[in-house]
Amino acid sequence: MRPGLYGLSATSALLLACTTGPADALTLSLREAQDIARTSHPRIQVADLQAQASQEAVVQAKAAYLPHITQQTVSAVSNSSKNAPARLAAGYGLAPPPVASRAATGAYLKQLIYDFGRTSNLIASAELNAKASEENRAANEAQIILLVTAAYFQMVQAQAVLKVAEDTLAKRELNLRQVKALTTSGLKSALDVSFAEVNQSDAQLLLLKAQNDLASARAVLSTAMGRRDEEVFDVREEPLPPPVGELESAITEALYLRPDLRTLRLQLQAAEKFAEAEKAAARPRIELVGDINYMPWVNIEAGKYPKFNVIGGLLIDVPVFEGFALEARENKAKKEYQAAAHGVTDAENNVLRDVRVAWMAAKTAFERMKPAHQQFLEADKSFQLAQSRYQMGLSSIVELTQAQLNLTRAAIDEIEARVEYQVRCAELDYQIGKLR
Repeated sequence: MRPGLYGLSATSALLLACTTGPADALTLSLREAQDIARTSHPRIQVADLQAQASQEAVVQAKAAYLPHITQQTVSAVSNSSKNAPARLAAGYGLAPPPVASRAATGAYLKQLIYDFGRTSNLIASAELNAKASEENRAANEAQIILLVTAAYFQMVQAQAVLKVAEDTLAKRELNLRQVKALTTSGLKSALDVSFAEVNQSDAQLLLLKAQNDLASARAVLSTAMGRRDEEVFDVREEPLPPPVGELESAITEALYLRPDLRTLRLQLQAAEKFAEAEKAAARPRIELVGDINYMPWVNIEAGKYPKFNVIGGLLIDVPVFEGFALEARENKAKKEYQAAAHGVTDAENNVLRDVRVAWMAAKTAFERMKPAHQQFLEADKSFQLAQSRYQMGLSSIVELTQAQLNLTRAAIDEIEARVEYQVRCAELDYQIGKLR
């Protein structure tokens, strides 16, 4: 629907205009409120940090391809003689090597050569989980933007209703003064004054409620934007969105665009890669190992132990039996992958339901605006006629009072219809995955 599709009358435009706040009050547009939430809301910051943390898991997984070097320094003291180093006592007749007083330092190097795809699958799983965290951040941001959008339009409605309440009170105060003047002249009875005073009191109550609703809406919007301190600001009325498109198109877009679905699909792929990595854990692991040692001092015969030596070799680690732990890990990873697959299907079904519900709600809200606007025009016409009839003495104060009530209710209904359509469109955009 194009802005101004129903061509609001001058009176309607006046009723729907936002109130003018204090001179120094900040006036926000919807885009500005959303941008503030993107930078200030703690939930978005949490999701952003979680996404950054998931990138470190990729670095950890890739570290298996790099050399691992460990440096060690050791010193030992023995009370044995220089040529007869002591032995440690051992049970069951075992004779360990001799222990000599010595000082040594060295480095141990280990380099993975091949592990039958376990490391590559772990890296792929970490990368997919990192991408899933990015999509999860987008999903959290979309939720916050929806909260901000809904709160923004509720404040737009509260401002417009406050304007209606102020206008209503002004009209009824004017009507009360006119009725009192007519009563003083003997043209109206004291009963008319009582009715007019009741109407004025009702308008005052409406104004108090509207002021409270506006303050509450401002507090809700401020919190939705991630602000802690109370601030005074106003909002602008936004143009109406276009009519909703076809349902099938919305469903197709939602299945592709929804960040939460993309998160689950990436997590499913990550679970598949992790299951493959756990399967490869039962296969051999081939590594290149090396050891560099330097022993500057030892208290036994010189030359028996070289001061400097280098050792290298190929290590083949073959898991033979680990108490069925490897089989259990593989089965656990497979079950988690199957559970994730069912979770994706369930999430897709829920998205289809939510899109249909949101699409129907937006369509109904769009269709409601035209009769609401027509109702306001008819109520305004009835009020003008009732006021003229009452001033000419052709009707009672009851007829005028009812016309006033109908006009106020119709003005508020029209505001609510417009705001509801804007909120429903935002909810539909969120369900489709367009609200970012």
